[in-house]
Amino acid sequence: MNSLDKAILDFINKASKRIKANFLINLSIVALKMLLCLIFSLLLISLFITIPYVEEISLGILVVGLIIALIYGVIKAPNKEKVSLIVDSKGLNERLITSLELINCEDNIAIAQKKDTVDKIKNFNIKKNLRISIDKKQVLLSLGLILMCILVMFVPTASRKNAKNIREFNKMQNAIIEKVEKEKNEIEKSEDLSDIEKEEIKKILEEAEKELKESEKQSEINKTLERLEKKLEDKKEKLSSDKAKETLEKTKKDLLDDFNKEKETNAKKDVNKLVNELMKKEESKDLGEAILKGDEEAVNKELKELENKLSTMSSSELSALSEALKNAALDISDEDLQEALKNASSAVLDKNIDAESLSQAITNSVNNSNGTSNNSSNQQSNNNQSQGNNQGSGSGQGQGSGSGQGSGAGQGQGSGSGSGSGGGQGGAGWNTGSTTGHENDLENNPGEQIYIPGRNEGSDNNLTGNKNEDGNSQQIETENGLNISGEKVDYDKVIGDYSNSALEGANNSNLPQSLKDLIKNYFEGLN
Repeated sequence: MNSLDKAILDFINKASKRIKANFLINLSIVALKMLLCLIFSLLLISLFITIPYVEEISLGILVVGLIIALIYGVIKAPNKEKVSLIVDSKGLNERLITSLELINCEDNIAIAQKKDTVDKIKNFNIKKNLRISIDKKQVLLSLGLILMCILVMFVPTASRKNAKNIREFNKMQNAIIEKVEKEKNEIEKSEDLSDIEKEEIKKILEEAEKELKESEKQSEINKTLERLEKKLEDKKEKLSSDKAKETLEKTKKDLLDDFNKEKETNAKKDVNKLVNELMKKEESKDLGEAILKGDEEAVNKELKELENKLSTMSSSELSALSEALKNAALDISDEDLQEALKNASSAVLDKNIDAESLSQAITNSVNNSNGTSNNSSNQQSNNNQSQGNNQGSGSGQGQGSGSGQGSGAGQGQGSGSGSGSGGGQGGAGWNTGSTTGHENDLENNPGEQIYIPGRNEGSDNNLTGNKNEDGNSQQIETENGLNISGEKVDYDKVIGDYSNSALEGANNSNLPQSLKDLIKNYFEGLN
């Protein structure tokens, strides 16, 4: 190879580097745009479908995609012939491609051609004529996609929240399993334990490790660690030497101290969140105050009273209570408490609530926040019953009217015949009696009564309860009693039943929020 050939090849190599660099840069920009479109689509899907590691997957797609694009670019980059043609198009008029074909040719024509080419390339400015040009449109599209991906990543949705919880759960689960593995190795190295004791302790740790790996929820991990703590404590009591007990105590502390502290911290946050939400609504304020005091009996009492009040609450009050429980369930780390609150939120719309399970979940969370164990029991409050002292029966929830000669028509709310004490709510009915009671000052009096026809005839025998000592009775004596079939029902109760049914149906539907609010406002206006 003579000097002419070498000069031509050196020039082609220099030009080739610049042309290939320009090719790879533009190819990478196009590949980046396509990859960002794919990532953006994935991020949009993650807003509605739980994808736990969507950020890591997106980054992996980007890195792998760019590597593949670069490898493809190297393979498909222009060769010497294409480079020569590109350079010739910049003013060399096919001199370079012709000289490239004449490499190693020594005839006079070839030498003359190559000399002419060398003279031309000496004055050829590679940087000026072979500039690295970038497609600005592709760059702007890529930047726009990057910005859109970043914005989508910060859009809060239920699926995104679930994905975050799964990532945190897996991270914590792996950390605990690593701790168990580490403590198993420490037990194996310990000189304070006998071989039999080592095997027994390792067996306990291995069982816990297996349960931890199979756990799918935070509550399952918590229960596994609580069982592990109990087993290690029981095993420590059976050890003979003090050094062995100290070793096992250290193992238990290393394994569970962080867990217990984190559990206590999370429980405090949960209790504070629950109390704050309950205190916002008048219907649940008393319950929030009881939880704040940490009094288990008070919590049970308030829940029982709340359960009893549900039947007399209006639709707006039920809706407010349901909303308070629903909001309290948000961002609660205790899965049992969160589930109990969600169930209670749905149940109150049906004027029903599982006070026992909710009380248990609340008590456990309060105990955890205080650093105590989850041993609590639900207590049921006694129903107070008033007793009458004189003759006469009070009016319970009477239906229809009976007939008879010489009977009086007693009407009233909580009214009854005769003297005595006792509580009852009743509609109109036929009664006998001659004693006038006193003014009824009960707080929760039924509202307007409406008449529903088509009921069977009633009689005195179906009236139960005793007259409230502050109640009153009315007596009208007639020669012949009047008998009209029918039933008087509280107007608020009828409206409340319809309102609850409508609100529950709206909440469980896919209606827009504005329409749900319209339905809610309509039924609230009827009360």
